[in-house]
Amino acid sequence: LKPRIGTFMDPLYYLPIVYLGLVIGSKGILGYAMHRLGGRYDNSNPRAQQDALEGWGQRAKAAHYNTYEAWPVYAIGLLAARFGGGDPLWIHGLSLVWISLRLLYLYAYVADHDRLRTLSWSGATFAACWLMVLSLQ
Repeated sequence: LKPRIGTFMDPLYYLPIVYLGLVIGSKGILGYAMHRLGGRYDNSNPRAQQDALEGWGQRAKAAHYNTYEAWPVYAIGLLAARFGGGDPLWIHGLSLVWISLRLLYLYAYVADHDRLRTLSWSGATFAACWLMVLSLQ
């Protein structure tokens, strides 16, 4: 059963965009921090090198890990909304809100803006959960 998408791009395209752009992209920030620690990225033991990070590098590690944790919630919400017959306009809108707030979250976490980080995390989590609710309408 395929919901009517109309003239909108199929929302399933957000899944690879988000995974590559946010999940893998946040690893780039972490990799840069690791490279600055000792002048190279220790590919033979990256977890030990990550554990030695301090300051913004340590926050980049936490932001990257949290992005991995947030990804499935968004993906499940998007799939539920898409295949549950959610309104495409709402699906796209909530997806763009989630992506924007997760980008803001990464910045806020690495830059040590704790209140902005919490606000962006809360808003993105709400958007992902609201995607799930769209399938119930």
